[in-house]
Amino acid sequence: MLPVWVDDAFDRQRTRDPFGHSVHVLLGMLTCLALAGPTSAVELGTLPLVACAAIRVHRYWRSWLQLVGQPLMLLGLAWIALGGLSRFWTAGSPGAWLDEFGTARWMIVVLALWPISDRRALLLGALATGFALAQLSQLSHALGTALDIPALTWDRLPGRNSGWWDPVVGGSLLTAILGLHLPAALWGKGFWRVLGLLGTGITLLGILATGTRGAWIASAGLIVVVLLTAALRTHPRRRIVKPGLVLLGIIALGGLIASLTIGDQIKSRFDAGYTEVARALHEHEYTTDTGARIMLNTWAIQALGEHPIAGVGLGGYEAWCRAHVISQGIDPASRNYHAHAHNALLQVGATLGIPGLLIGIAFVVLMLVGSFDRQPGDGPPGYADGPAFAILGLLLVSVFDSIQVNAQTMGLLSVLTLFALQQRPIPARWQSTYPLAS
Repeated sequence: MLPVWVDDAFDRQRTRDPFGHSVHVLLGMLTCLALAGPTSAVELGTLPLVACAAIRVHRYWRSWLQLVGQPLMLLGLAWIALGGLSRFWTAGSPGAWLDEFGTARWMIVVLALWPISDRRALLLGALATGFALAQLSQLSHALGTALDIPALTWDRLPGRNSGWWDPVVGGSLLTAILGLHLPAALWGKGFWRVLGLLGTGITLLGILATGTRGAWIASAGLIVVVLLTAALRTHPRRRIVKPGLVLLGIIALGGLIASLTIGDQIKSRFDAGYTEVARALHEHEYTTDTGARIMLNTWAIQALGEHPIAGVGLGGYEAWCRAHVISQGIDPASRNYHAHAHNALLQVGATLGIPGLLIGIAFVVLMLVGSFDRQPGDGPPGYADGPAFAILGLLLVSVFDSIQVNAQTMGLLSVLTLFALQQRPIPARWQSTYPLAS
């Protein structure tokens, strides 16, 4: 709940500028829709929203004072400040630093969405709709591949169908969206439960199709967590049996469909991952895809050990890895290098040291605490809890992907931040936002 003077600022902009507020809401929904698009759409989709927020700033500026003073935002600003300062000691080039630091621009989206945070349910609906439409690009690719119509396909390796997303990014995004649908599938009501079940099934198929093994593991873990949560929060517990069985049936049906359509590709990806891990552990073979990621994780730990206070600086991870390999007398051409460690926590530690780790961990904890504190206006039954499990999905998949260095995952995280703020306004007439939820 916000202080009275901040709620007054929200009421004032609604009553004195209802047209501007409505336009602001529509542009915020457009931004949420665009988050599911290709990188260019994600970037361009924010521009109308930011422009509208700048034009209307005189209507709501006082409410910003409450936003920036919240612990979650202060931690975000602290991370930006530390990342900016790291330019003075980064091991990488100015361009590499700017690439990694540049994701901080998504803080602007949080500021631009805050004036319409009294319409969170509409933003949530736009977000879910955007990803449902985006998965049509995966369907297009599947049809184009099966019918040999190149115009319908995207440039992907055999067995990897992520539509217009990069496979790893697509897997990460869809894991979060799975978290959005699962609560509605298990403890939603009526129409919303049916929608949650349908969304869960489609999203699971999309995750399997990407061939992203990290997303497979994270999604499996997320399903287990949501099932346990449903068992703990539902009383009497027999009420969860029916939706739980339906959900498991949908998962089984999705698995059967995936087995019949892309089963060979899934098996190939699974077998390759197992083999590559075994070769890395027993033969020290780090040139494979999975082997390289194990080495990238190891290097991040070593970078943190050598630079525990300041890290190697944003954008400096790859340059440090190359220098580290040369210093060990190893042929640098015998190793694979990436700009990040393929693990969000290790990437933060390697680049920003222990201070960055502490800020990052605190930020994640506050996001989870705030998002699980469900408030009126967050959405219809079940979906109101979706952002918390979407954040958890991103957290689980961050073990395999540095989500903070990618524009699309950072864009999604910025919108979810709006649902994690512990002080957020209760919208007037919230029931009219989703009448079926009443």
